[in-house]
Amino acid sequence: MPEPSVQGVIAVVGPEEVYGGFRALGVIVRDAHTGAEAERALDELAAGGAAVIFLAEPLFRERPQLLERFRREFPPIISVLPDHRGGTGATREHLRRLIERAVGVDILSRGG
Repeated sequence: MPEPSVQGVIAVVGPEEVYGGFRALGVIVRDAHTGAEAERALDELAAGGAAVIFLAEPLFRERPQLLERFRREFPPIISVLPDHRGGTGATREHLRRLIERAVGVDILSRGG
């Protein structure tokens, strides 16, 4: 059952030991170590009205189709967040596509 307390908040879905510190900033953290756990957490947060949700990059790499599904079905902004090992390029590529869709120009291309 979705928590009413997530309405309009920012949340992170990923391993507690990596992202737990975000709680100090008022961010809701949902512990997830697998794509299946991440999908359940995203479902709960989106249904509960979260405004912005960040998904740990390793979980995004495991299930990249999740972001497209949530983009079509729910209103929150869902993006990718690198973990403590740094990004692999998936975060940058995801943000590049979001910005290009929003402004119509690829302002993050490596060539420009």
